[in-house]
Amino acid sequence: MHDLIVVGAGSAGCMAAERAARRGLRVLLLERRQRAEVGHPWVDDVEESVFARLRMAPPNEEEAWPPPSRYRALSPGGKAIEKNGLPLVGLRMDRFVPRLLDQAEKAGVELRCGVSVEGPLLDGGMVRGVVAGGEELPASLVLDASGLAGAVRRGLPEDSPVQREIEEECLVTAWREHRAIPAEEVKDLLKRLELPPGVGTARLGWRGGYSVLSLYYEPRERILDILVGFKLTGAGETAGAFVERFLRERGVGGQRIYGGGGFIPVRRSLDVLVDHGVMLAGDAACMVLPAHGSGVASALEAGDLAARTAAECLERGDTSREALWGYCASWQRGRGALMAYFDFIRLLSETLDERGMDRLIGYAMTPLDLEVGMAARTLPLRPGDLLRRLKGLRHPLFLARFAALARNSMILKKVYERYPLRWDTRELELWRAEVGRAIHRLPRAA
Repeated sequence: MHDLIVVGAGSAGCMAAERAARRGLRVLLLERRQRAEVGHPWVDDVEESVFARLRMAPPNEEEAWPPPSRYRALSPGGKAIEKNGLPLVGLRMDRFVPRLLDQAEKAGVELRCGVSVEGPLLDGGMVRGVVAGGEELPASLVLDASGLAGAVRRGLPEDSPVQREIEEECLVTAWREHRAIPAEEVKDLLKRLELPPGVGTARLGWRGGYSVLSLYYEPRERILDILVGFKLTGAGETAGAFVERFLRERGVGGQRIYGGGGFIPVRRSLDVLVDHGVMLAGDAACMVLPAHGSGVASALEAGDLAARTAAECLERGDTSREALWGYCASWQRGRGALMAYFDFIRLLSETLDERGMDRLIGYAMTPLDLEVGMAARTLPLRPGDLLRRLKGLRHPLFLARFAALARNSMILKKVYERYPLRWDTRELELWRAEVGRAIHRLPRAA
């Protein structure tokens, strides 16, 4: 019998499996895709600081995508803020994740590909392994890192404190692709798209609410990088279908050489990440950072934390909900609190029309806000920052609401930093009530 079964060979699953194996655990990693298909064929932007924090080698030249030298964020009405460089690393996931998987196998992880997990193997309320392909695979502990599908999460008992289904309201449809542009078409393309070479341009709120249309032409490789994301609810089309239509209507030629997409949950982490014999990580636990819509850094951090928790609990011989609760508390008081703080970006954007987005980008946000948001740091609220905003003040009421929103978001972050340190139903409900009150205080900024 294995000590730990990890479901899903993505960023979280590979990280957890490798680090658990290096701690001496017998680890089985299950992946529904074949070995050659591991890692999605698109680029994910990741905070560059995560590699040092987790003592990881940074991406090599084959894994990294060259970042724009300058970033420009545009409102629907053309208001702009610009920043030279951002602390992000573009990762080609179909090259980065296989490297993580190679490291896991070298650490002694047993890998089985082409295996679909049907659900948890239950013994009363305790998860004792998984059921895959009709076969029972027992283990002392299970980590569900299977993505949004939540192969194990969805099969937990009805009385589990873990949220089993993810609400559609938080889902974003996203697509990113690279198109090789013939040299003779470049000049006309850049003119038609109003796109300076080497500058990444992101149109925020272009479709209303939480939405982005990002274009970047990489001059050395003559590649057009297109990223689109918007709320799934009421969209009427996926991001991939939109990109196809957008390119056709603007006469953009070239050939798609790379890309793909899917649905991502953009919200705060699930309130509870553990139950008896099971932990959740990555998209299965809703760990996408709302500030930039990427969950890779969160997944890597969660995988590392899950491995440490697994080793400690298995050494004590206790994988109960109470024993695993330290994983939950550590996450929510750390990265989870940061995610809750940045969820105000989603909540704010969903209240704004085009005029509101113009005011947000034109008068409330600064280049430093753009930088710290992408770096997953809290926005500055020092007196000097407020004075800098006041220099361009034209809409004092809007600015006051923005400041109140940012202040109350910090209050929400502090609520998460007081997440219960032990499993207790009453303490959890009191904490949830406090979260609800903090969210209710977030002002409407339309």
